[in-house]
Amino acid sequence: MTAETDHGPLGLPRRTEAAPGVDVARDLGKRHQFHGIQPVLPVADVSRAARYFRDVLGFELDFIAGEPPSYARVRHVPGSFDADVRGARHEPGRPAIVPDGHSQGDAVYIRLWQCNARETRQWRGEIVIHVGHDIDGLHAVYLKRGVEVIEPPVSQPWGLREFAIREPDGHVLRFCGYL
Repeated sequence: MTAETDHGPLGLPRRTEAAPGVDVARDLGKRHQFHGIQPVLPVADVSRAARYFRDVLGFELDFIAGEPPSYARVRHVPGSFDADVRGARHEPGRPAIVPDGHSQGDAVYIRLWQCNARETRQWRGEIVIHVGHDIDGLHAVYLKRGVEVIEPPVSQPWGLREFAIREPDGHVLRFCGYL
């Protein structure tokens, strides 16, 4: 196995070849067409969590499964049912407000998995959700809806304005938009 002497952004040497018989890892995503990620959040009550994501945070219920319900998925697909923070429908084809070189974004899917309440307390996650328009307006709407905001909007030196909330099962959702 050979490696260049050039170092990457973390000071680690860049590898140009894999061990014999092993594909170079960076090619796997392209070859197999990785195309999305769907985080799974353990929750104490999947029906309650799905209602919260739908009714308070503005996601759409994609599905709920089990009898009684034990698994669900919520989603937001840009352009499919976008409503701005004033409650008006977006015009079809209306461009998102994002800097050059950035797209409106991909669909956001979050899976909700009902677990024993004890297990959910031990497993917490943080999800970053990119927003294409009016991050401060979204923050204001969430405050009016009683969402637990744990970090108010702040402009970060890395070019994002972001705020963080905690949903009822304790997971942190960080919403951010480009400056």
